[in-house]
Amino acid sequence: MEMKSRNENANDNKNENINPNGNKNHFYRKSNIDIFSFLFSLIFLLMLSSCNRYIHTHRNHFVQQGADIPTPDASLYKSPQLRVGQDADMGIAIAISGGGARAANFGMGILMALEELGVGEKSNVLNEIDYFSSVSGGGFAAGSYINALHFHRYTQDTASFSLRRAYYQGGIRENLSRSYLAPVISGWLASPRLWVTHLDEGDALEKSIDNHVLGYLDRRQHNLSLKLKDRPEMSSLKLGDVFVAREDERPVLYPMFVANATNYHSMAIVPFTPDIMECYQISGYSHRRKRYHDDQIDDPYDIPLAIGLKASGSFPVAISNTTLASAYDDEKCFLHLTDGGIADNIGYKTALELLETDIVPRDKIMFIVDADNWGTRPTFSHKEAAASSIKMATKLTFSSIETRYVLLRKELKEACHLYDIQPVFFGFQELISNNYAVPPAKIHIKKERIRLLQLLRTDLQNISEADLQILYELCLNVATKYSITPEEQELMIWAGRKVVDMQKEEILKLFE
Repeated sequence: MEMKSRNENANDNKNENINPNGNKNHFYRKSNIDIFSFLFSLIFLLMLSSCNRYIHTHRNHFVQQGADIPTPDASLYKSPQLRVGQDADMGIAIAISGGGARAANFGMGILMALEELGVGEKSNVLNEIDYFSSVSGGGFAAGSYINALHFHRYTQDTASFSLRRAYYQGGIRENLSRSYLAPVISGWLASPRLWVTHLDEGDALEKSIDNHVLGYLDRRQHNLSLKLKDRPEMSSLKLGDVFVAREDERPVLYPMFVANATNYHSMAIVPFTPDIMECYQISGYSHRRKRYHDDQIDDPYDIPLAIGLKASGSFPVAISNTTLASAYDDEKCFLHLTDGGIADNIGYKTALELLETDIVPRDKIMFIVDADNWGTRPTFSHKEAAASSIKMATKLTFSSIETRYVLLRKELKEACHLYDIQPVFFGFQELISNNYAVPPAKIHIKKERIRLLQLLRTDLQNISEADLQILYELCLNVATKYSITPEEQELMIWAGRKVVDMQKEEILKLFE
């Protein structure tokens, strides 16, 4: 019995030596079961949360699947051909691309050069343009021109209108060199209203556009110089200033001007015209840092142009999207708009619609101003290694835009041929078209810019092919931003003038 007790005690001691490890394994098994149970429960709850009992459709059938998005109809308005001195047989639209201050100044250089091309006895090519369709920075060029026309009439200037004079003496030059990012930043930091209301930093940009590009401050300054009884009515430029309803008794004074934005949700283009605003049943917006609601909005023709320009240039991430209130749907009652370049960075689709739906002109032309600075996309790489996942993800973000751009000219030519419209391209690419001169391997930006500007000022027509290659590279080097240096601005103006000069004979043939 004693032996057995000793053996049992030995076994007990042996078991005591083993149990700690056994208990440990048991603990791990129990822990694994607990973790597995937790993960299973979490996944099950997530599955339950995604399996709703009901489907909330929220369909308002604004645009059904496969249907066309709303596009402007020029036949709803009096034709710009009815302006005094117009050639009613010739309809011309100009589409000006995005590209920040680079596009604004390049487009302005082209407009001034077109003004210098005379047609007929008293007209010029610029005066014959009936429709402006712009995106982002391109709208600053078109808006500046429309405002110059309006200010010329507003001040009852007796001299003949000159865009060149308005640029150098009327403030356009300063307005297109101004930094429009500064008021966005300072407005956010200095205004507590932006911290506690639905106003945002983009509203500071809209006010700055209205003040400078669209001439609000110039008109106010002019009014202050007059006696109180002689002061004309003071207001921002509105859609009704560039669109005259067909049944309206007012005369047509200016070309139609459309700024194009992009619907944040559908990624469809949204042109700022009265018929499109009515289609979306716009019932509220922000203007000059003030909210306007449906009880204050009587007519889509009263919507300020600055809202469209700001929406068209609301570059993603940098500037908040533009929000318009809509009465179309009771639950989803806001329309969010962002940079128009996402849907169409040229604005040619709207220009096509305007030309096609205006029944007055017989012959139709479209000028396409392309201020894209990416240049020719590379076909080959100098690296053997495959692209990293991060680089690939970044590339895919802009892949659809790049693909559209590669095919843009072909698509434009096909579309214009379909509508029997003659396209004319004004882009940086025209500087080196059929030019096989080899540019230098390295270009000193400052020195070459000074040298080429001197050549362009003194002998615009006689620029060598090698210098055109350098000019092309300098144009591509100007970044896309809402600011520009004086040297970059002058380079863009003269580059625009050179592009027109290179094609002036072909342009004038269209008017014969």
